[in-house]
Amino acid sequence: MVISNLKKRILAGTLAGCLLVLAGCGGQGESGRDAASEGRTDTESPVDAESQTMPEETDARDEAENAHAEAQTNEKDADDAENPADGEQSAASGTDETQEGSGDKAVEAARREEETPAGTKKLSILGDSISTFDGWIPEGYSCFFPMNGDVAEVEQTWWQMVLKDTGMELCVNGSSSGSTCIGDSTSADDCSYGCSDYRIGDLIGGSGCFPDVIIVYMGTNDFMKAVPLGDNDGTRVVEEGVIENFSDAYCLMLDKLIAYYPNAEIYCCNLPAMGVWGPASGPVFVPFVNSLELSPEDYGKRIETIAKAKGCQVIDLQNCGITAENLEWYVSDGVHLNSEGMKLIRDAVVKAMN
Repeated sequence: MVISNLKKRILAGTLAGCLLVLAGCGGQGESGRDAASEGRTDTESPVDAESQTMPEETDARDEAENAHAEAQTNEKDADDAENPADGEQSAASGTDETQEGSGDKAVEAARREEETPAGTKKLSILGDSISTFDGWIPEGYSCFFPMNGDVAEVEQTWWQMVLKDTGMELCVNGSSSGSTCIGDSTSADDCSYGCSDYRIGDLIGGSGCFPDVIIVYMGTNDFMKAVPLGDNDGTRVVEEGVIENFSDAYCLMLDKLIAYYPNAEIYCCNLPAMGVWGPASGPVFVPFVNSLELSPEDYGKRIETIAKAKGCQVIDLQNCGITAENLEWYVSDGVHLNSEGMKLIRDAVVKAMN
């Protein structure tokens, strides 16, 4: 059962999309909250990440209206001018100082729309630290890369390589470091919970675009924090509230994604091998087993079971090539991937989509 607050946020996103039909979808997805959320406040980050103030929904709509009007003016001027590009520049330069930013955005959005091939699929990601990169996630979300770990360039992330290889366009990278699947599913102001209205609603793009493809790469922190696995196999309905076991949280998370993005293809990643520092005389990393004596494979198998019950595709990271024996080649700290590990994740994702 999904509460009405999220429905209101989805409708707000759809309204903004109508106003910006000439503008197309944003490239980075970090402005998704402009159209998809209302009345939010910044949250305290699980890692050291700088909080930023979010724009009000009315500001987003005002900007949308200005952009739409400016795009219409530019189109008319372009029809009368000998050089369409010069006509767009003239229209943009003719605005006053207050409206100049909106005009520039409209011209840029129209250009992106023209350059985007018809039928290009939009991708959104629901993830944790492994899928973050500074400047490419919504404001207020917690970031891991590139400030930490061994991935220095966004082009080295698994999801950027997937976009390049598949020709898809990023709608929103809704990933936040330290986040779990469990937590308060009704939360409207905390990005820590993957099953929450807050996280599900943020997968809509800033111009109101809805994702055609959603990749869920969650569960790493649930495993590391030894969240109880639970026994839900994907057939039992989960009520809204504070969800305390992994199976129920993952089920509710997928139910919400299916309900609010019914036209999206949903792919669920199981978990690759992880490790902890080995003894000085032993290997660099040894297999990670949490305090419940459960492995990443245990949580990954439950992800597979639930995903199949919900009719979602599975991306098999358990067999992507990262093993307990070769962890030192693909991770920086036993968990977070380096650039070579990102390539293996990319390969598994592209293989599943093909």
